[in-house]
Amino acid sequence: MLAIVFAVAASIGLAYFVPDKLRDAALKIRSDANLVAQLLPATLPAASKIESAYWLPQNWSARQRYWFHHTSQGTATIPVPYRWFLALERPELSIRYTSLTDNDYLRRLGFIPSPSSEDFARSAPAFGYHEDAAKDVNPTWTPTMPDNPNGLPVGFAILKSGVDPMTGAEDQIGLTGAACHTGHLEYKNVSIRYDGGPAMVNLGEVERVIGLSIGYTLILPWRFERFASRLESIDGHSIDRKKLRRDLELALQKIKKQKDLSDSLLMGQGVTNLDEGFGRLDALNRIGNQVFYVNFLDPVTGELKDPLLKGNFARNDAPVSFPPIWDTPYFLWAQYDASVLNELVRNSGEALGVSAKINMRASAPGRPLFGSSIRLSDIARFEELLRGTDPFSSTDASGRKFNGLVAPRWKDAQERFRGDPAWAIDEKLVEKGRDLYRAHCFECHRGPVNDGAFDAKWPEDSFWKPGNPDRSARNEKNWVEIGGRHYFNVVQLPVNAIGTDPQQSSVLTTRRVHLPQSLGLNPVDDLNKAWGCGLPADRAADPLFVLALMDVVGKTIDQWNVANASSEEAKQQMWGPRKNCQNPRVYVGARASRNGKDEDVLALEPHYRARPLDGVWATAPYLHNGSVPTLKDMLLPQSQRPTSFCVGSRQFDPVNVGLVTKTRANDACAAGLTDFNVSLLGNSNRGHSFEGKETDVTKLPPGVIGPKLTDAERRALLEYLKTL
Repeated sequence: MLAIVFAVAASIGLAYFVPDKLRDAALKIRSDANLVAQLLPATLPAASKIESAYWLPQNWSARQRYWFHHTSQGTATIPVPYRWFLALERPELSIRYTSLTDNDYLRRLGFIPSPSSEDFARSAPAFGYHEDAAKDVNPTWTPTMPDNPNGLPVGFAILKSGVDPMTGAEDQIGLTGAACHTGHLEYKNVSIRYDGGPAMVNLGEVERVIGLSIGYTLILPWRFERFASRLESIDGHSIDRKKLRRDLELALQKIKKQKDLSDSLLMGQGVTNLDEGFGRLDALNRIGNQVFYVNFLDPVTGELKDPLLKGNFARNDAPVSFPPIWDTPYFLWAQYDASVLNELVRNSGEALGVSAKINMRASAPGRPLFGSSIRLSDIARFEELLRGTDPFSSTDASGRKFNGLVAPRWKDAQERFRGDPAWAIDEKLVEKGRDLYRAHCFECHRGPVNDGAFDAKWPEDSFWKPGNPDRSARNEKNWVEIGGRHYFNVVQLPVNAIGTDPQQSSVLTTRRVHLPQSLGLNPVDDLNKAWGCGLPADRAADPLFVLALMDVVGKTIDQWNVANASSEEAKQQMWGPRKNCQNPRVYVGARASRNGKDEDVLALEPHYRARPLDGVWATAPYLHNGSVPTLKDMLLPQSQRPTSFCVGSRQFDPVNVGLVTKTRANDACAAGLTDFNVSLLGNSNRGHSFEGKETDVTKLPPGVIGPKLTDAERRALLEYLKTL
């Protein structure tokens, strides 16, 4: 132990000069030095040089964007009070003051800088906000100015008066959907930003940064004094330093206790978490762990009283890229695995997964079961903003289009780089690419959303035609109407047919969770009774995770409506016309042995869904698990795709359309970037491949979607995809 203390002390001076490199060096050494490495800050990518920023026009006003960026969904993701977050320093062993909330530092973690709400009108243009010609999505609703006085990045929001048992009534800080679903790319020192796109944040490192920052504040006297002084400046009065130190120690103990418990559980299972890195998150397993494990921990001691609940904890082994969310309100089934029907359930489940507070332990006066901090009215408002009005409300079929948040357009980004040949579009190639799209992409992705030339050439195959002939033969339609609203019937494929990495699909089809009797939940019965889902009987000891989550989210929404005395009209408006039911396509019968008897259990067959390709140029890396760096690589045979590439930089390659890739597979990534290795579990880049000579789609082998493209065909199809 003395050796460790000495090593940490010795590193303080060195870290003043090179803090980011110490941990990487120490990790190469075994035993005590490895423990030292865990206490040192991780290497983060160097901050790129940005000379200007620009939010692409997407049919939202600047005020609507800002509202989306900073309006709380009721989450308390960051495990410290808001004022602490403002006062803490970066986890760097430095003598000088370095703010944790410094924009350049948070940008290295992948976040997008944002102006202060107190100076938005004047400073917004410097952050790329501007008013374009588009009208507000909902002109009858003027968004309020969200509270972001300290100019935290996009995706940070203040949860007012959140109650933390450790520190009392305090404002908290949480992440919104914008933290994960707001994209940006960089080219020649210009930051191009767009809403609804996949973020490039490293949320796993954010969690570690908070714990280390508290630890350094407690260990280094000068940092504790600076922390206390900054809190006094924020509060406007003196602070009891002994109490403050106790509160810090308690907060760190809770964070450490939770980590030790999860590490112990993983060790007992003989597994470890997969590295999510930049731009990915195992959202489903994380939501499951938060809802069915963390929520049952004692809020003060961090202990778990029911040992059966330990089995609810699962490792993060299915990380996926953050999916783009433009058009999503109109998908009949959302999520990569087509598992969610109702939009309020989708968004509320996401809020619970990023630490909205919820009572799942016991009902008490003033603390009803399933009482929560979720901001349901704002969650519903966000979906309205994303959705716009029903495109089929227009009687003119040629005028149908999405009018909520629309996909970013290549030509709008191209305007920033006039005269740059890398951004130029070859219209002759586009014409050839359109034919190739119809031949090879239409089967799953359907007609393009906004291409009048495609619709004129193949009117029966238009995206906006309710029924395509090829789908009618299978008793399907492009669009279905539910309760007066129209929804796009996304194409769904069995995982073994598309051939892409199966890890994410198995989360909802195989994971089960134990539910304490105190919750009074029986997911199959509850969902069938409330919604008429028609779920078959499931006599397994524990329910499927997906059904348990749907049940909990439904109860949480119901309790919010009770607490807020919602009228029937308001409830119906927030719920929308769709039920809280599971996708019937995935049901398969199964038998399992329990207590020496074979019984019927509910099992699910994994599927992935395809989506329209509008804005696909802005969604790299590709495939659901982010395993293919560029669109050009997606059009190669699977065996020719890169086996290793670097993730974390937003430097954009407009020629190959996606991430800037390595020259050679064994080249090292720049310091701090995630080295994506496709040989690791959950990282496969196989499937969705153009290879061989077979042109009959009914005869293609699993994982192959079309014949091998020539170089000329690949260039033409790539050129066309840029324009979508």
